[in-house]
Amino acid sequence: MLGLTLEGGGAKGAYQIGAWKAFREMGVTFQGITGTSVGALNGGLMVQDDFEAAWELWYHMTPQQVMTLDDDIYEMLSDRKLDHANVIMIIEEIRNIIKNSGIDTSPLYDMIQQLLSEEAIRRSPVDFGFVTFSITDRKPLELFKEDIPEGKMGDYLMASSYLPVFRERLLDGKVFLDGGFYNNLPANMLVKKGYREIYAVRLYGSGRIIRVNEKDATIHYIAPERDLGGMLDFSTRRSRRNLMLGYLDTLRVLKNYQGKRFYLKAFPDEMTALQMILRWPEEAKKEVCTILGLKPGKALNRLFIEDAIPALMELAGLTPSHTHRDLLLRVLEATAETCQVDYLKVYEFDEWMQVIASCPFHQQEKSEANSVASFLKISENLFKPGREKKKEALLQSFMKNRDWFQHMLQG
Repeated sequence: MLGLTLEGGGAKGAYQIGAWKAFREMGVTFQGITGTSVGALNGGLMVQDDFEAAWELWYHMTPQQVMTLDDDIYEMLSDRKLDHANVIMIIEEIRNIIKNSGIDTSPLYDMIQQLLSEEAIRRSPVDFGFVTFSITDRKPLELFKEDIPEGKMGDYLMASSYLPVFRERLLDGKVFLDGGFYNNLPANMLVKKGYREIYAVRLYGSGRIIRVNEKDATIHYIAPERDLGGMLDFSTRRSRRNLMLGYLDTLRVLKNYQGKRFYLKAFPDEMTALQMILRWPEEAKKEVCTILGLKPGKALNRLFIEDAIPALMELAGLTPSHTHRDLLLRVLEATAETCQVDYLKVYEFDEWMQVIASCPFHQQEKSEANSVASFLKISENLFKPGREKKKEALLQSFMKNRDWFQHMLQG
C-alpha cells in the first residue's frame, strides 16, 4: 500500500495541490492519505477525488476566502508596509481582533462546508486521517474518517486548522487547536495502518513533527527549495507560484530531474562536467585564481586543477565526497539565480545554458534571486570573514564573461 502525508502550513497549502497535479500526470495513486491543518483540508479534496475544485480554489485564492480582515491591513502585513502610520493602524486592528476574541474565519468554515463532501469521503476506499488537539481534554486526537461522528467531518477538519489567533469555535462543546501543535506531518498514522511506503509533502510550516523510524517505512520527501511565503499569505499571486513549485518539485522526484533550484531533464556526467570546467578560457581561469587569492607558482592548468577547483568546492560548501559534477551544477545554478533566469519551467541542459549565456549582465541588488550567502554555502559553520566578498566577485566574474558558457558547451 502506498500512502501520502501532507504537512500543515496555512497559505502554503497550494504547494500540495501542485504536487497532486504531478502525481495524477504520472499515474501515482494512494491507498491512504493523512494530513494536518491545511494538509487535512487538501487531503479531504484528494480523497473525494475532486482535483478541479482543488485547483480552482487555490488558483483563485484570496485572503477574503479564508478570513475576515481589513483589506488595507492585510496588504500592509503581506507587503511589509510597516511605516509609523501603518503600525498605528495595525495596532488598532489587533486591538479589535482581541476585543472580538480572534480573527473571524467564517469564510474558511463556509468554504469547507461547500467544497468537502462528507459522503464522498466516507464512500471512498482511500484511508483518510488527520490530527487535531483538544484543549478541553488536553490531549491530541489522531482521527481516521471512521472515528468521526456522522455529519461532523467538515467540523473536525476545521478543528484541525484552528490557530490560536482565530476566533474560538466550539465543537461538541469543546475547544480545539491546530493539529500542528501535536504532529504537523502525520506519517505515523499511516505506519500504524500498515503502510510501508509513503510520500510526504513538506511545507516547512510551524509545528511539531513525530518522526517515523526509517525501519518502519520508506518515506519519499517532496520539499520546497524556495520560500513559500507566510502562513497567512493567501494572495492569488503567491498561491499560483506555489502551485507551480509543488508541481515541479514533485516531478523532480518522480522523473529524477537534476538541479536544486532549477529543473533540468539531464545534466552532464562526472567526466563531461570536469571537461567542461577545464574548458574555461585561460583568462577566465586566471581571474578565478586571482579572486581566490592563489599565488601563480605553478603552471596555470596545474594551479587551476590542484588548487582552484578544490577551493571553489570548499567555498561552495561542498565536501570531498562531492564531485566535479556537483561543483559545475552549483556554479551554474548560482549564476542562473543571479541572472534571474525563470525557474518555473523544465529545461534541457543546453537550452538552460543558452538562456544563462544570453541574459544581460548588470549589477544585481540584494534580493532572493541573488542571495549568494544562503545559496552557495550549506552550513553557517563554513562561513569565514572575507568569503562572502569572494563569492560575490566570482559570480560577477561568471556574469560578465559571457564566452565562458560558450566554451563549456563546445565539445
